[in-house]
Amino acid sequence: MPHAITRAVSAARVILLTAPDLDGDAVGAIAALARAITLRWPGRRVIIGVDEPLPERYRSLADADLFHVAPDLPDAPIDLALVLDGDPSRLKAVAPFYQGARLRGLVDHHKSSVHADVDAPFLDPTCSSTAEMVLRLCDHWGVPLDRQLAEGIWAGMTFDTSVFRYRLTRPATLRAAARLLETGIDHARIVEQVLLSQSADKVRLRGVMISRMHIDGRLAWAALDAATVDGTETGGLVDDLVFIEGVEVGALIVDRGDGRVKISLRSRGAVDVSLVARGLSPRGGGHARAAGATLHTPLEAAARATVAAARSALAGPAAGV
Repeated sequence: MPHAITRAVSAARVILLTAPDLDGDAVGAIAALARAITLRWPGRRVIIGVDEPLPERYRSLADADLFHVAPDLPDAPIDLALVLDGDPSRLKAVAPFYQGARLRGLVDHHKSSVHADVDAPFLDPTCSSTAEMVLRLCDHWGVPLDRQLAEGIWAGMTFDTSVFRYRLTRPATLRAAARLLETGIDHARIVEQVLLSQSADKVRLRGVMISRMHIDGRLAWAALDAATVDGTETGGLVDDLVFIEGVEVGALIVDRGDGRVKISLRSRGAVDVSLVARGLSPRGGGHARAAGATLHTPLEAAARATVAAARSALAGPAAGV
């Protein structure tokens, strides 16, 4: 039960919400939790501090003006800082604000966050999404579910389950989804905006990725240089690599053009790719079937390390999920 988070929020006057990455689950969870706190404790001040601007596709879920990009956060002593949907060690420019808070907490469903050093943890690796965990907080706090809350939670749940396709979808997840639909949200519009709509550049980049794909037994991987990516968003492209007949692990290695190489890993279940990600970088991690890491090496070296780690994992005993 989320007693530690509840005690921390009820005692705080100024609360910082943040996340290492602004994907659909993180944004939906932050938007919903900010509203839930202000509904339950009207006198609380909630500040949203992030490392990057709110992506355009999520701007219907939350007011972009409420997302303050570090270091330009409102000047206020922070009583409680909560990281949603990721390990606090992965925070960048917002990290000093998080570390400077009187109390620090975590709301997350990634098993790689289990060792995070926080005062108020709410962690459940069996949950479909961080957004679903926010719904549990709403229930625990007695916050009525309205359409605005439901939109954020629905966005996060459908993003992280890929519309209930993944194995962390449980009966409780589908019962929660039914409750969200009963509020009258335009569920199809949210799924289209958060998951399905994509730029023409991304569609073209998918074609380039497939043309450069390597299939090595049960591993499929591709590497994209910075000039090819040219700033195009790459989220979800790795799914086209793992769902190939005979493939168990998919890996996409992307040069970000700033000295960082992003590694995205997917598994059918025979390999726990969160362990692969953690082996590539101490800050890597995620889920057994979906994980990632960032390396500070040239693209070629990152590709060699990723392929070697994935091959080694595929050669080992099957991972439990």
